[in-house]
Amino acid sequence: MKKLNIAVAQIEVVAGHPDINTKKIIAEIEKAKAAGDQIIVFPEMAVPGYLLGDEWENTAYVNDCFEYNNDIKNATKGIVAIWGNVDIDQTAKNEDGRMRKFNAAFIAQNGEFVSGSVHKTLMPKYREFEDERHFYSLRKEAQDAQKSVDELINPIEVVVEGNAVRLGIILCEDMWSDDYSINPIDILLQKNADVIINLSCSPWTWRKNNKRHSVVRSRISKHPVYFVYANNVGVQNNGKNIFLFDGNSTIYSPNGALINVANDYTEETIRTTLFAETEKQLQNPTVSNEKDRAELHTGLIYGIRNFFSTFQSKKVVLGLSGGIDSALSVSLLAEALGAENVYAINMPSQFNSQTTKNAAYTLAQNLGIHYTSISIQNSYENTIKELEAAEFVRLDGSNMKTALQLSALNKENIQARDRGSRVLAGVASILGAVFVNNGNKTETALGYATLYGDVNGALAPIADLYKMEVYDLARYINRNGEIIPETIFTIPASAELSADQNVDEGKGDPIFYPYHDKLVRAFVEFRLDPENILHYYAAGNLGEIIKCDQQLIDNYFKNAASFIADLEHKWRLYKLNFFKRIQAPPIITVSKRAFGFDLREAQNGIYYTRKYLQLKKELIGG
Repeated sequence: MKKLNIAVAQIEVVAGHPDINTKKIIAEIEKAKAAGDQIIVFPEMAVPGYLLGDEWENTAYVNDCFEYNNDIKNATKGIVAIWGNVDIDQTAKNEDGRMRKFNAAFIAQNGEFVSGSVHKTLMPKYREFEDERHFYSLRKEAQDAQKSVDELINPIEVVVEGNAVRLGIILCEDMWSDDYSINPIDILLQKNADVIINLSCSPWTWRKNNKRHSVVRSRISKHPVYFVYANNVGVQNNGKNIFLFDGNSTIYSPNGALINVANDYTEETIRTTLFAETEKQLQNPTVSNEKDRAELHTGLIYGIRNFFSTFQSKKVVLGLSGGIDSALSVSLLAEALGAENVYAINMPSQFNSQTTKNAAYTLAQNLGIHYTSISIQNSYENTIKELEAAEFVRLDGSNMKTALQLSALNKENIQARDRGSRVLAGVASILGAVFVNNGNKTETALGYATLYGDVNGALAPIADLYKMEVYDLARYINRNGEIIPETIFTIPASAELSADQNVDEGKGDPIFYPYHDKLVRAFVEFRLDPENILHYYAAGNLGEIIKCDQQLIDNYFKNAASFIADLEHKWRLYKLNFFKRIQAPPIITVSKRAFGFDLREAQNGIYYTRKYLQLKKELIGG
């Protein structure tokens, strides 16, 4: 095989804007020609974007995206270009009765299309992915034609300077075939593909790239060929979740070694020469907790910055309480948007300590942001006075009267709503800004937040971080010197909404975060039921399963009865507070499963399986 110069263009795909994306693609093609590249590869759905929701049902938009293929094709004189876009079949209908669409790769050379488009075989339908909702798969095409899938999966041959090269082109999920009955890569290799090219639109998740390296190596281990992975950068959303696309496009040698890797969150074109006598190989990336924190930090900054890029104003308003959640949020916002665009408000009532007020001021000073203090005490007292004075009269002739009796929880919620719905919303409107909330994932899961108070705003920047992850990332913020005051790390985590939450007296939230973080993660990410949790507790290995120190669990709960009471309390809170989560603003998604439309929830109430009830009876009787 003769040498082959190949480039991978890791572009920032702007979902919903095929005009912008096509201009980028054509510009990169021209640069590739000048650089002597013979083939250039772009990501999956590089023209329309991928996460578009039901915009895929907009026929005019889909047709517009499809027509951009001709613009790209016309730019390919002297080069082979491979890109992702939607393909359409006007003669057939999708299963929803609409125009049939395909998630496809297109190949063009010298101003002409090469062969037909390549349609995606495996359709992911988990987490945020909804390919089956919108696109027709190659599997279904084979079924309609009464053929085997193998017959429709074939390498595409291109001739470059007299050299025939068989390209095995696949799309994203076609590589992640372990849980499917079809392995497209195996089929292409059996048909003597010289190179496997994967066009992806793959969001960042924890240690995903290391997993991908392992998967690629396993796929080509028995039939060594070059493997090209083209991913995009940018952010895309499904209305409730903002997903980070880190890129990390990679060219692999036939032995699975890394030849070239694009930088994270950077528009960049990487290139190499395939089939060369010698080639430079890179070291395998290291995996460490420190790298995890760095990637998380980088991703959140990138996500915040890109999210706000769609707003006319970059100004953001948030509450700065002197607690750890708001401290991390304001630090991230200041770094992402610039200190000049961040307006922080401390909103004390009689229950806020001088300790937290001082910490908030010091942090704002360290960051150089705009800062003010607006007391809610008068409005809080006035709201209570007005509510307690109100009286409902039944207008059915009975004149029955009902007075309002406020509980301690009612009074706490009044403070939270006054801060969010009155102060933050009002200031944001005056400044022509938006406001955000500071809720973390643990509190979001358990409903430890007030609807229309701290569950509102334009963005929930840290709502996919558990409480201990908030502390951990805040420590990372301080890695080069104290930005977040040490006081914020040492005081108890507290909402400071009553005298029972006095941080100076060591009082705080009614949540044991080192354990409850892990329990919530088991519910949300591991999809464990109370039946599973109780089974592992009874077996003595719950800590191992949910990645929590078993000794910590044993010390925290005196006996099985106290463990079960807590488990049922947290399960009840988790299941009943969906109504708050569904009304929350978009979340920057960084975990294996985030609230929003990543985790599909329904308000079904509380249920315990029969096996759970039987095990509970065996442990505590009754």
